[in-house]
Amino acid sequence: MLAGLAWGQVSPQIEPEAEKLYRRASVALHQLPAYEMDVETTLQKPGGEGGLGFHILATVAVRQPDKILISGSTPFTGQTTVYSDGHTSLLWQESTNQFARIDAAIPASILLRLTDLTPESEPVEQTLVSAKFIRNDEIYLDGQRFDCKVIQVATTGREGITADPRLRTLWVDTKTGVALRQQTDVVPPGLRIEVPASIVVTRFDYGSHVDNGDFAFIVPADATEVDWHLMDLAVTHRGLIGKPPPPLHLTTVEGRPVDLMKFHGKPVLLHFETSWCKPCEEAGVVIDSVAKTVGAEAKVLRVEVQESPDAPALAPEKSLERTGTHQRPPVLVASADMESLGLKAWPANMLIGRDGNVLSFDAGRASEAALLALLQNAASTDAAPPAADVGRDGASPRTACSWRRDAARPDLQG
Repeated sequence: MLAGLAWGQVSPQIEPEAEKLYRRASVALHQLPAYEMDVETTLQKPGGEGGLGFHILATVAVRQPDKILISGSTPFTGQTTVYSDGHTSLLWQESTNQFARIDAAIPASILLRLTDLTPESEPVEQTLVSAKFIRNDEIYLDGQRFDCKVIQVATTGREGITADPRLRTLWVDTKTGVALRQQTDVVPPGLRIEVPASIVVTRFDYGSHVDNGDFAFIVPADATEVDWHLMDLAVTHRGLIGKPPPPLHLTTVEGRPVDLMKFHGKPVLLHFETSWCKPCEEAGVVIDSVAKTVGAEAKVLRVEVQESPDAPALAPEKSLERTGTHQRPPVLVASADMESLGLKAWPANMLIGRDGNVLSFDAGRASEAALLALLQNAASTDAAPPAADVGRDGASPRTACSWRRDAARPDLQG
């Protein structure tokens, strides 16, 4: 554990300066266009036993918004690597030498939260109970000095965790807002209890130090591919299948509301995409062609997810230019609706049956033939939810919605 502050009693007082630092630290990494860091997490033994439990070591490289490499090791899974090049995302695990991939873009900010390797995997707090400034401090990494503000915060409202409120001490870099150290409690993989932990950044490079850098990852040639549907790290809300979709705040680009109920009685295909998603360019062309082919038999809507205020930073030269036939979708959806959909990868297709219930919901690109087959089945008189999701080859389930942390593509490189 870090030498430092003792765990104290939770105070209801929220100091404005401490709260501002905490809020900034919550989104600081997402606002950096490019950065690299090494992170060491040390957990104590559960159950109040003496001594240290185990270490989690991770290396992170990010080029916003969608290129990321996370590689690290834990006592439970061994070496694990998560990689996305903006077109394809994959996961590989050394202990099983398995991998899985999906032809979709997953934002770096989301991938960080979906792994057990970094501080970003911690649950998102909903309520700040107390916040206070402790002192100024300095941290040296590779000879570089980082001036930090040390704050102590207490938060509550985490789903499924009963040990509330939770007290944390953070060393926040005054220049970037990144928390370079944390003393906190975490829930180790496979457990439902919290144990004391220290999270320490041991290397941190950003800005001009990494802007011109690049990285790639190649899965070992003898690795076995695992179907994405077998994984347990969901990028869509699979529990929606067979049920009505949650309320969606859909509007046209002109601001007029779009009511899905007026399409009741015919299949509706909602195609979700974002302005920065590279696979969405190719998928958008396919969706437009599908819409023309099905005509009035089904409703096909391309839906763009409006960016949230804390959307990942994107360098101007990397912004997506919409050209040719790939025009802006005619329908928009609020980013807040993505939480109810559990949508974390783009593009994604949600097929709603004639009865208003979700028939399928998957992230990743799908072929025109596969989408037409799904719509034809949904439009038939005796349409039923498909037994298996149809992938981009029109037969096997390739564009999946979730993963397990024991899997990753030999021919993929940046």
